[in-house]
Amino acid sequence: MTTETPLGTADPTGLPLEEQETAPLQEQETAPLAAPDNQPVLDSFGLLDHRARGRAIPRRLAPFGQYLALADGEAEWLLPLDAKVTHLGRGLGSDVRIEDQRVSRSHAILVRHGRQTRLLDNRSANGTFVNGRQVIVTNIVDGDVIRLGPVVMTYVQVS
Repeated sequence: MTTETPLGTADPTGLPLEEQETAPLQEQETAPLAAPDNQPVLDSFGLLDHRARGRAIPRRLAPFGQYLALADGEAEWLLPLDAKVTHLGRGLGSDVRIEDQRVSRSHAILVRHGRQTRLLDNRSANGTFVNGRQVIVTNIVDGDVIRLGPVVMTYVQVS
């Protein structure tokens, strides 16, 4: 069974539209938009998604290998780089997913080839930086500080 509302009647009050009172429109000021904050996020471990946080290990337990080190207050967590190609970004397909709007969906790519590791910017909006310099492609070594947009991490080789 269906019911129909008679024409000219509003649902909430049941009064004809002509009899309903309307408040006069008033202009309101809106708050100014803040400029995007590009200050580095040093405690960036909390920005990782649950999959990446679950793979992270404390530095003292790390076996030999290559890692991305992320700070969490006083603690440092190492994220293993097991694959030859690791995608970094905000997108669901990223191997290391960072949940920050200032990180592009496919921000950067880490490629391990032999003993060398290359970092490639994948046309990101806020840039990829190594040791404070913006890069498109570069080899990285132990201790290099990587910044994806505002998110800071360190490349670490445990040997």
